Amino acid sequence: MNVLERAECLLDAGSSGNMNFTVVVRYRGVVGEPALEKALATLQGEHLLLRSTLHWDGASCRFAPTAAPVPVQTRPWPGDRDPLGAAQAWKPAAKAALRQRFSGGGEPLWGITWLKGNGGGELLLTFHHAIADGLSSMALVERLFVLLAARGDTSGPRPSPDWEALTPDLERAFPWQPQDAIAITTLKDRQDGGLTTSYALSELSAPSTQVVQAWTRRRGLRLNATLHAAFLQALVAAGMLPPRTTACTVVNLRHRLHPALPWDLMRLLRVCVESPVAVDPAEPLEPLAIHLHRVLQEQLREGAPQQALHTIGEALRDAPSPRTFWQRSWRQGGLITNLGRVPVAAQHGDLQLERLFFVANIEPIALPEQPLVVLGALGFHDRLSLSCLHIEQQLGEAGAEAVMADMKQRLLALA
Repeated sequence: MNVLERAECLLDAGSSGNMNFTVVVRYRGVVGEPALEKALATLQGEHLLLRSTLHWDGASCRFAPTAAPVPVQTRPWPGDRDPLGAAQAWKPAAKAALRQRFSGGGEPLWGITWLKGNGGGELLLTFHHAIADGLSSMALVERLFVLLAARGDTSGPRPSPDWEALTPDLERAFPWQPQDAIAITTLKDRQDGGLTTSYALSELSAPSTQVVQAWTRRRGLRLNATLHAAFLQALVAAGMLPPRTTACTVVNLRHRLHPALPWDLMRLLRVCVESPVAVDPAEPLEPLAIHLHRVLQEQLREGAPQQALHTIGEALRDAPSPRTFWQRSWRQGGLITNLGRVPVAAQHGDLQLERLFFVANIEPIALPEQPLVVLGALGFHDRLSLSCLHIEQQLGEAGAEAVMADMKQRLLALA
């Protein structure tokens, strides 16, 4: 268990919330139960973390092997009779999945919810964040549908690298330099208010996605800067964030290792990089997007991801209890996690993937008086899917929908 995995487990155990995230895949075609069972068993055979559980000894946790299969909950999908209902069926299923804690003790640290219809359905793959990040979960989606297209036939074994041997020792890869760590602030009076999370989904058409991407490329920007700028402007316009706020970006450490790690390595390898920023929702989007891009690139060159990792290491150095570590781990502002173009194909034999996005849970790292809202951005099949993860007590369903509608209008106005 590396420093990031331990941190996620402590955060998860220290709050009434949890650190799960869910990938939602809508497909067309027929998936049989035997084929799904075989495919999931094959995935577990290929990745040790998918057949691992958590063992706790006081405030200490460790991974341990488990022979238990991944649990699958099957529910009817109304796509055959109620298209409008089918479009929203993922949401209550994802809420239920995200609020189910993976406590270990023999159970795997991931689970499946299967919304099953006659000619299609949705698969929700939910992971404890200690065993996977967004990139590796997408690799798992691709592999799962490759197996399903073969109807679960695993007679031809797939050569699989030794992922445990390839897993880096982060302490060696990024040697600790305590002077580079950010000072740890412990919020002794912090209370767990039983906060709950929800999410809104907004999807851009293929032509609109092309417009946003072309606008971004012409200015030499990364897409996450454009999306983050529109998101922050919409949040400030709604009064959710103050004009002087914090922009947080998820950075995956696998690309910063030499050699870079394969995208299908099932490990948690990402940290957050934060930047103070001034946001004026009445100004054009371009100056803010350029600023966010420039600042993040400077931070990457100066080693901000390593500093964030060192800070986590310093916070763990005195072996804190889950509650103590949770008190130390707080964040505010507007956060983006952007997977870009994920290596997941839309067609797998007779199975067609129509929709792919992800949602997560942010309860353990937010304070009621310091709002945190998270944008999940993913490009799939020439379309952008944008999911807004928010705390219900801070924003509410109507507010989240309004923020996403505002953000979408700002992006469409780039045309």
